[in-house]
Amino acid sequence: MDYILITTPGESEWNALVATSPQGNIFSDTRYLRALNTPYTCYLVKAHHGEILAGVVVMENGTSMHVAPFPYTPYQGILFSHSVSAQPNLKRVTSEFRLSEYLIQVLCKQYGNFSMALSPDFADLRPFLWHNYHEANSPRFAISNRYTATLDLSDFQLESYLKSIRKVRRQEFKKTSAEIIETKDSVLFLDLYVKTFERQGIVVSPQQLELVNGIVTSALANRFGRLSVATTIDGVASMSLFVYDSHSAYYLFGANNPELRNSGASTALMIENICAMAELGRSKVDFIGVNSPNRGDFKLSFNSVLTPYYEVQLDNTSNFNLPAFVKESNYE
Repeated sequence: MDYILITTPGESEWNALVATSPQGNIFSDTRYLRALNTPYTCYLVKAHHGEILAGVVVMENGTSMHVAPFPYTPYQGILFSHSVSAQPNLKRVTSEFRLSEYLIQVLCKQYGNFSMALSPDFADLRPFLWHNYHEANSPRFAISNRYTATLDLSDFQLESYLKSIRKVRRQEFKKTSAEIIETKDSVLFLDLYVKTFERQGIVVSPQQLELVNGIVTSALANRFGRLSVATTIDGVASMSLFVYDSHSAYYLFGANNPELRNSGASTALMIENICAMAELGRSKVDFIGVNSPNRGDFKLSFNSVLTPYYEVQLDNTSNFNLPAFVKESNYE
């Protein structure tokens, strides 16, 4: 099938694809993209009769693709339309393969490199594995297996859920006296965020802080985020930002008062947010990355399921370096 590539489609058309694609998520929604304050281009792939088949957003670094994942955007890969994903299995596999192959070809030609963090719901890596398969001296994709943790919220009941989590988390939840409320105080959050990294000997750069502030501010203003705070008699103990789309919620930012780390407030805050996301009708919580020992163990202790996803990189350029603060992101 011949395809038509549409560059920079209308926002409503693009966001409709993001909302209905199995691979779609808030990180490809234009509300989130604008908060990143970085050039990007959205592409749609259509059939000749006008049906939308797939799409992808590219974060741009000059004339190249930005190295994925762009900070605080864990997934921004290829999206297949609902009509493609709903096809019978044999036809769907073929359609998705050909669409991926097509996008790899046109985007490599456009940018000279290719870098994406694919959704956990992106299953077929063969178009990347087979790129330049018969050309021994041509670039091949490097594919990194990464992990996140997800929690199914269907039929969520707090009492039964508490029985399923690690014993120490259940004890922390029951013993804490923290009061938990929603807030729009982004200044308070940013102050606690900086202190969280200071305890680890990490200085948060002005660039990083500006980006985090932009995401928090946009999430609250555009109603795709929930900022909450847990306070004890000794002061603010923990804060977190969950962002969400029409079906899933994502634990994006967490910050803790170093002096109140043993209060159990962070555990209570996590469980309260899980309950809130279930009440909003979200089908799952994605804890966003379990790729470092301490954070990974904490997130998995809430009875979340280890879930793989993949980052794919093809370098035809010399300018292919990660921003300095990517490794400091708290969702790893």
